[in-house]
Amino acid sequence: MSNPTKKDDDSQKPSEADLSSQTNRRWRNHLFELLVVVLVFIGLSQWLNRHLLQDGTHIPNLTLPTLQGNHSSLNWPAAHDKTLIYFFAPWCSVCRLSMPGLNTLPDNPNIRIIAIALDYEQTADVSRFIDDIGFNQEVLLGNPDIRQRFNITGYPSYYVLDREGKVIHQDRGMSTPPGLWLRTQI
Repeated sequence: MSNPTKKDDDSQKPSEADLSSQTNRRWRNHLFELLVVVLVFIGLSQWLNRHLLQDGTHIPNLTLPTLQGNHSSLNWPAAHDKTLIYFFAPWCSVCRLSMPGLNTLPDNPNIRIIAIALDYEQTADVSRFIDDIGFNQEVLLGNPDIRQRFNITGYPSYYVLDREGKVIHQDRGMSTPPGLWLRTQI
């Protein structure tokens, strides 16, 4: 038989202060988890980029073949305020996902977008890849010397250069069109 004067702990409702305290604790936990994710992302990004050229590195003039068999040059000072150079390999699945996003960047006469193919066996492999993903920007054919000159150790990798050919941003891995656009605006 139960004691009528003794309150059952399970039947007590939490007070507003208890609920507020639990809500605050939950928010603090979520914020802490978000902070950990952001710090891990930043650390991973820094680790992936450790071999890329540093800000301020000057890129020399260069001329490379195009898919059409012509040649295209990068000369400094450039006609554009910024140049985005996107390095890819036709076998790269991340490139297959992220590269079409370059087509969605707003048309801006002050930004030149160039994709440079590396680590391919035949030009036909690059052409097939470009056709498959519907890429409609300028594509150049790189070589092992270009890969070494730009310190490319993984794909995709990209650089944003200023009018004088100096690196102002570099990154490696998946990037979204808004992320690439933002990097060209800074």
